[in-house]
Amino acid sequence: MGYKDLHDSPFDDTTKAKLEIFEDYAKAWIPTFIMQGHINEIHIFDFFAGTGYDQNGIPGSPIRILKKIQEQKGLLFSRQVKAVVHLNEFEPNKRHQQKFKQLKESCSNFLKSDKSLANKLDIKFYNTDFEQLFPELFPLIKKYPSLVYLDQNGIKFLSAKY
Repeated sequence: MGYKDLHDSPFDDTTKAKLEIFEDYAKAWIPTFIMQGHINEIHIFDFFAGTGYDQNGIPGSPIRILKKIQEQKGLLFSRQVKAVVHLNEFEPNKRHQQKFKQLKESCSNFLKSDKSLANKLDIKFYNTDFEQLFPELFPLIKKYPSLVYLDQNGIKFLSAKY
């Protein structure tokens, strides 16, 4: 099976459907954990984040995550909960990590539109191979309520042990 780069062309209907399903799940997941009362931090991990948008400006998973967090901003403030988003984009065998640069730019531009969101949101960017990054971040996944997003394009990089 060949590698399909989702960012070589606009998202197709199946990719858009996958993103909408994930977005709906995040929409339900985020307030569920914010409302727990004893939780002061939630974490969302996207290990194969992409650039943030497709070629036509359709939001990818990182921007959809940020939008769902933004929708819960009032709840984050009232419940004193911080959202930490971990975004990784790594292109093996590429010297210039252009997609990683685009990811950071996309998220930065999104946050410029809502500066108060930065008080309850921390974005951590990674440009690391999944095989190295996952074991490093696994202790956080175990410690905090965590939504871990592994899309079908990235799943082929996972070994059986994960």
